[in-house]
Amino acid sequence: MRQSVDSRSLPVCIAAAIVSTGLIACSAPTDNGLSAEVTAAREVLRRGNGGEPQVLDPALADDIHAFNVLADLYEGLVVEVADGSLRPGVAERWDVSPSGLEYDFFLREDAAWSNGEPVTAADFVHAFQRVVQPGSTAAYSFLLEPLLNHRAVLRGELPPEELGIHAVDSRHLKIELSTPTPYFPAILAMPITYPVHSDASDPAAFRDPEQFVGNGPFVLEELRLGEIIRLKKNPQFRDAASVEIEAVDYLPITNPMTELNMYRAGELDITQTVPPAVFEQLRSEVSGELRVAPSLGLYYLAFDLSEPPFDSKPLRQALTMSIDRQVLVSILGRGERAAFGIVPPGVANHRGSTLPWQNLPDDERIARARDFYRQAGFGDSSPLRIRFTYDVGDIHETVALAVASMWRESLGVDVVLEKKEWGLFLATRADRPSWDVMRFSWAGDYNDATTFLDIFRSDSPQNLPGYSRSEFDQLLANAADASDLQLRAGELQRAEETLLGDYAVAPLYFFVSKHLVSPGIEGFRDNPLDRHPTRYLRWRATAPD
Repeated sequence: MRQSVDSRSLPVCIAAAIVSTGLIACSAPTDNGLSAEVTAAREVLRRGNGGEPQVLDPALADDIHAFNVLADLYEGLVVEVADGSLRPGVAERWDVSPSGLEYDFFLREDAAWSNGEPVTAADFVHAFQRVVQPGSTAAYSFLLEPLLNHRAVLRGELPPEELGIHAVDSRHLKIELSTPTPYFPAILAMPITYPVHSDASDPAAFRDPEQFVGNGPFVLEELRLGEIIRLKKNPQFRDAASVEIEAVDYLPITNPMTELNMYRAGELDITQTVPPAVFEQLRSEVSGELRVAPSLGLYYLAFDLSEPPFDSKPLRQALTMSIDRQVLVSILGRGERAAFGIVPPGVANHRGSTLPWQNLPDDERIARARDFYRQAGFGDSSPLRIRFTYDVGDIHETVALAVASMWRESLGVDVVLEKKEWGLFLATRADRPSWDVMRFSWAGDYNDATTFLDIFRSDSPQNLPGYSRSEFDQLLANAADASDLQLRAGELQRAEETLLGDYAVAPLYFFVSKHLVSPGIEGFRDNPLDRHPTRYLRWRATAPD
């Protein structure tokens, strides 16, 4: 019997329960709030966005700054609601075959583009084929790998029409998978799967308000690079009546202290993050506006594995072991959790793995790190020189300074810190010869271990360190083919153990989400993936008591 999901069904929940201590998630406002005056008459919601989106093409976007905006401009077959659970979006319902390999989606009659034209099944076929084509530069094309013939189409061995997605008619979309994929509905909420209007062939169509055509709750009204992205409510949106915010400004602010100052001045309603230096002060002064909650994300360091000396495993061991993660998270001081693995705690159906020396006393840990350092050919008379690359922002600089200090004190490493502006940092990431060690982070795209492990597959476009291990790739392939959840979990656990054992990257800490939210805003819900589309927010009618 085929499983059917529609708007009346129980949600497909991706918000796993995460237990953590020492974190706050307060919602009661205080009298000494930082934010501007509360008024129901305001029309423009102002949001800090942490940085400048590089593109607003759903096929090419690869950063959280773009994802935040795109979630307002488009709607996929499936949507994430405020608490992170899944609901039908453009698809009013779908059926799943007993094998889990066939999905039939039935589109809403009232789904429309911002120009009034209907959204059709062919629009999704067009979007998917744009992503999966020879020469595609879509960094997130790997999310569509479960589709039948994905790799063959991407390599040019089959035409795009052979990709496992077909329009049966204007409202009936059929998707065929090569392997059962338990998290597949969650992928369909990601920007890479958003429909694209047939006229959007020119890159300018995604950044020019006069040309832009979307199907989401908002449309593009204004874009000034480095200054503002303004969206306005889309009257053609199928559920426009439920959208209460008339307009939203996304502001590219890379410095958390600048964000805070703008929030204090009433120039922002929601911040992207919170500066570490004033976190405790904010927690005591405005707990009702400070929203902190566990989230599925990893902050880590990557080594250039393709060049000496970082092709040496003992050296990578030494550098990884000499970082005191407990000290690091205490410096950050916002509830972050020390990371000794790749997959965050709380990810569904995963048995986590950790670095084996996690509980060693500090003196023994450092002694072993020094032994590995000497094995790699370095010491007091021949110190290692490292270029440590990171981007602007208080948090990244705090981490870089702390880690550099630990490496100098424990091993005698000569660390050269290289801070880059966001755009230059992104360009540098893919150019391994230009960096030795670089800070990276990864926020989960969906609640499954594969979202953290697949990025290190040898053929992944996200594998910027250049990690390549056939055993690791095979374990991920085994997990993808496994229909038994226990067998799948075991293969993923062994994959994580393999990655950790190779010391390909150095995990530092797991994320918590951190935002300041004006007391004038309702509908902001904490969720593990830390995504907060504007469509679920609204103005509070009166100031809270």
